Amino acid sequence: MSVVSSGIIPYAYRNGEILFFAGHPGGCRIDYWALLKGQCNSCESFKDAAVREFGEESGIKLTDDEVGKLEYLGSVKQNREKTVHAFALLVDYDRIDVSKCVSNLADNCTWNEIDKYAWFTYDEIIARTHKTHKMFYNKIIEHERHLHDKQCCNELRFGEAIDRG
Repeated sequence: MSVVSSGIIPYAYRNGEILFFAGHPGGCRIDYWALLKGQCNSCESFKDAAVREFGEESGIKLTDDEVGKLEYLGSVKQNREKTVHAFALLVDYDRIDVSKCVSNLADNCTWNEIDKYAWFTYDEIIARTHKTHKMFYNKIIEHERHLHDKQCCNELRFGEAIDRG
């Protein structure tokens, strides 16, 4: 049976560096961290599933403005039975306080789906996440470099300039 899941990778600028928000799966004893994601219901879009799962696994309700700013990163085949879709969301670092995040219980388990939350640099998350998810983080880095290059070369049209910290 094929499983399709969808999730969100919030990222922020802190001291000039891109940081990625991730969760540690409950019941998992290894140093593995991942985007908050979960199974899509049959009547849900990938975006709707990602927003729902992010809320369930973090306790954070995204605003309509934030949902509108979600950027689709694509999908990867995580294994033979699972495809993962991901969205990126640029947030202010202070928008997500890891000490206040809380997750729902894992299905048929006594532990939370996510038991820890943290912000990671690119190198840190790449070393700790699923190998197939690395493409998502690479796309975010490429996107931000492209925006930075456009700003440096004054190729932005009026209204496109964004303060990236």
